Amino acid sequence: MLIKIGVIGPDDSIKRINHVATYFDRIELVNFPYHQIDEIEHILKKNRGLVDQWFFSGQSPFYYALEKGWITDKEGSFPPLHGSSFFGALLEAQMKEQTLFKKISIDTISKQEIETAVKFHSFDGIDIASYPYEGYRSAEQLIEYHRSLYEKGEIEAAITCIQSVQKSLTEMGIPCYRVVPTNLSIRMILQYLLERAQSRKYRKSQIAIVGIEVIYSTQTLDESHFSYKMKHQELDLKRNLLHIAQKINGSMVQLGDGLFFVYTTRGELDLQEEESIFSTLTQEVKAHTDLDIRVGLGFGVTVLEAEHHVRLAFQHARKHESSIVVSVNEDKTVTEILPSSKPVTYSLNNLGEEWKAAFTEATVSSAIVSKILSLSRHYDKEEITSQDLSRWLKSTERNGRRILTEMERIGIVAISGEEQSGGRGRPRKLYRFQL
Repeated sequence: MLIKIGVIGPDDSIKRINHVATYFDRIELVNFPYHQIDEIEHILKKNRGLVDQWFFSGQSPFYYALEKGWITDKEGSFPPLHGSSFFGALLEAQMKEQTLFKKISIDTISKQEIETAVKFHSFDGIDIASYPYEGYRSAEQLIEYHRSLYEKGEIEAAITCIQSVQKSLTEMGIPCYRVVPTNLSIRMILQYLLERAQSRKYRKSQIAIVGIEVIYSTQTLDESHFSYKMKHQELDLKRNLLHIAQKINGSMVQLGDGLFFVYTTRGELDLQEEESIFSTLTQEVKAHTDLDIRVGLGFGVTVLEAEHHVRLAFQHARKHESSIVVSVNEDKTVTEILPSSKPVTYSLNNLGEEWKAAFTEATVSSAIVSKILSLSRHYDKEEITSQDLSRWLKSTERNGRRILTEMERIGIVAISGEEQSGGRGRPRKLYRFQL
């Protein structure tokens, strides 16, 4: 599997990255040099579909594109700069100028990284003025920083990480040299991008099964199980589902009255923004057929695993009386999406090795605890009550008290106070998570 990585940076940086990439036989680089940082927008928008990941030559162009919203942090990265990179530039400056600089300024690299490197090499005699920053800073800001220090006589030379800053300062007559990433740093990021691109490719090829189930009440089934009205409603539903199946390049199968499976891949669903397309589907089906449906999405490496996850999704969906979309990933992560509500995500796996023993003899499952924890974060509740649980889990307050008592017993929560119930009854206990 050949991975294409787009390289964005100045010509000299791209040349070096290409040299280091010769060590990788599974990577093909596509070069995109730029002279002005604004050119990055055109590069990304025009060539996004041509590459699997983006390799930015430095921190500044990467965060510039990130802050502008042209990419996400999962689409690319940049090689970090270390103390050894700084000393390489310092040595170059001293060799070319034939002098020993004792007062210098540097930008971008963290102050801690510089201090650690100076201390390790016992270069305490050098006075370093640093301008570390996270994210993006314009070239003008960095130029002004170095220029003002030089004009005040506080530095003898400047070291920068930006090509345009070096060029401008040199034209002003200020000795300026550029820090570049080490070959090791470049190799590390190339390996990282390679593995991330491969992981995304495998993830896109995963089996995805979309389960659609009509929500029939007992009364409705008794009255209309064999009626023509129900058959016509199912035919209307089929039309909607065939349209969805075509949209996601899937294959639809009816498994029984009111139960359908659509087989496709995760990559096809990702193209359609899986959560929104099925939330819209539930509303369209209700409008066109007057039927409420629940949707279960299951993902897996094999069809068997994906089908198992669809059935798990249905188990959670059936706890709700109204239309809902529930997905279960290959890592047993559950996402529930109710109409006009933000998604709630929790895990069916345990909460970590330290809690594994606690759940072996508990009467409450780790999945329920994970869901409660997720909902408490969703509603921004640091303290919870039995009434909260009864509302979130669609159960009785008595059941909420039982769950909280058990969670307290195994150390998941602790009593943090009380609140008045609003009536004559006893005050409710407030619980806080101990995770």
